[in-house]
Amino acid sequence: MAELEIALLGGLRLRHPDRGPIELAGEKGPQFLARLALHPGTKHRRDILQALLWPDADPPHAQGNLRFVLHQLRKILGGSAGPLCSDNRSVWLDPDRVAVDAVRFEALATEGTLEALTAACDLYRGDLLSDVGDLSPEYEDWLLPERERLRDVARSAFWNLFSFRLWRGEVTEAKACAQRYLAIDPYCERMHAALMRLHLTQGEGALAAGHYAEFRARLARDLQIPPGAEVEQLARAASQNRGRSAPEPFNAAWVLGRSDVPSEGRPLVAVLPFRDLSEDQTLVSLPAALTEDVIADLARFRRLGVLARHTSFALGRDPDPEARLRQLGARYTVEGSVRRTGNRLSVTVRLVDSASQRQVWGEHYQGDWEELPSFQEEAAMAIVATIPVQVEQAELERIRHREIQSLSAYEHCLRGREHQRSIAHASHAKALEHFSRALEQDPTSAAAHCGLAVCYISTGGITPEEEDLRRERAISHAQQAIALDPLDPQGYWLFGMLLQMRRDFSGARFHLDRAVTLSPGDVETLGYTGLEYAYAGEPERGIAQAEQAIRLNPYFPPVSAEQIGKACFIAHRYDEALFWLRQTPDRITTNRGWLAAAAAYAGRVDEAAMHARRMRATLQQRLGEEELRSIGGPIAWLRLPARFQHAADLEHYERGLAMAGLE
Repeated sequence: MAELEIALLGGLRLRHPDRGPIELAGEKGPQFLARLALHPGTKHRRDILQALLWPDADPPHAQGNLRFVLHQLRKILGGSAGPLCSDNRSVWLDPDRVAVDAVRFEALATEGTLEALTAACDLYRGDLLSDVGDLSPEYEDWLLPERERLRDVARSAFWNLFSFRLWRGEVTEAKACAQRYLAIDPYCERMHAALMRLHLTQGEGALAAGHYAEFRARLARDLQIPPGAEVEQLARAASQNRGRSAPEPFNAAWVLGRSDVPSEGRPLVAVLPFRDLSEDQTLVSLPAALTEDVIADLARFRRLGVLARHTSFALGRDPDPEARLRQLGARYTVEGSVRRTGNRLSVTVRLVDSASQRQVWGEHYQGDWEELPSFQEEAAMAIVATIPVQVEQAELERIRHREIQSLSAYEHCLRGREHQRSIAHASHAKALEHFSRALEQDPTSAAAHCGLAVCYISTGGITPEEEDLRRERAISHAQQAIALDPLDPQGYWLFGMLLQMRRDFSGARFHLDRAVTLSPGDVETLGYTGLEYAYAGEPERGIAQAEQAIRLNPYFPPVSAEQIGKACFIAHRYDEALFWLRQTPDRITTNRGWLAAAAAYAGRVDEAAMHARRMRATLQQRLGEEELRSIGGPIAWLRLPARFQHAADLEHYERGLAMAGLE
């Protein structure tokens, strides 16, 4: 534990873990300590510190002043055994014995995950050293650029956190984050415009208009300029929507200024997890499985938007799901329960208007425990048939072509998918075991074949030969999945992905398009095909699909961030690529390479070098230095799973890897 906690953001504050706050008298001592604290461990020459703090003093007096400050600080900070270190030429702070908020803030902001950004923004209490008293011009020459640099880091951190909150549908938190951003930069038109769009998506036209009026007045008073054209256009929209009170499903990309329309206009449906009401809770996975079936099948209808599985199950644990549903813009909610009494099964379901909490429809289904697979299929089909009442019968007949033959095989598939969604490395082996056992029990299971194909793609190979072998195994399973269930989109997008790895781009395009046609609202299909379209030279289409998947699933799994991040990189949108790829740096081995290349193009030299070092270390650990050299080095290894259709895109990727130091 650090012996001294130093806060530099929002003013200088010192605290000992045991003794509490520490007061420093005068001005030069705090200024001196702050100079050392911003870069603990860095040795600062005495003569430079003297010139910084006492520029008008002659050298003997400046030396005496520095010795006096050192003596006073050592008395307060623990003497020669404390964290303040010096020799005849230099002075420094021991980095292992001090904790500095500004240093921690920068590290967390660079890490970029939701948790890290939240912590970073909590640490930023204001400008660097905002209360250190009168400063010499020389000290200001050092301080002001550092202060502005940290402001830039804070702007980026608050914007990224604001973006995260929007993608997750956390409107209240997003608004609070926006206000904190504007406290740092009150003239930022990008944030003012985003906040106005957010008000508009929530039906708050009057608030958007009021925000515009305040911003316009501030600009006129402080800078004598009017707002930009974009803000003026939003102000006109706000004036036309002052009376609207009903919120709509909002498009986070539009709020962030990335899309032309605020929402798709389709009614959004949330299927909450079905509850097990049996006295002995013996149904195990049936409620969750039935919930997943209804979500997946509803997503195949073009006229509906459906919140994805991850978000639905998270809502089931939310203490106030109604409020979250309103924030997400869900117009209707499907709620249900399952009960077992002896050998009898019963399912109760109802469709609720989320705004009024009025029950629109309800039904009760009964079946036998011995016929669980067919009962589950029939109940899901009946539920899905009733919710979109205007959906034609022909579409209904295409919904379900499931091959559940035995409970054990079915359970293995359920558990295999659960492990597959995990980012833990050991979960890959567990998923492979479950899908293999499912296929042994039921050789006609398309779901098991798809699961095995994903397993072989996810684990990948160590050498080029092993990579080829795993890819061909995955292709075989994907082909069998399509043959067993020609209406399941997963088999098609898997086969399309694998054909791109084979560089059969025309065949890949046919199967990718078929998957999207079969299930245009399925988040998994949207995300995976979106990345493949990006590889094929259509990164903007890939980004649009990946963003749509995240809109439907604000509690998105790590692979979704990976997909949109890679598509952004291919589109040369490096800051956005970093924003997303930082969320999943180690889900698969190649991700550190993508991060290194994106950081290099974004001009983040230190971050690029860090990712490159970790990428190289992982390859050396897995292959050994000799095998890595025989392959041709890290870039040659990273080329193996890359499936760019156009040589320019591959060259762009490899140039970024080289810029990061992975040659």
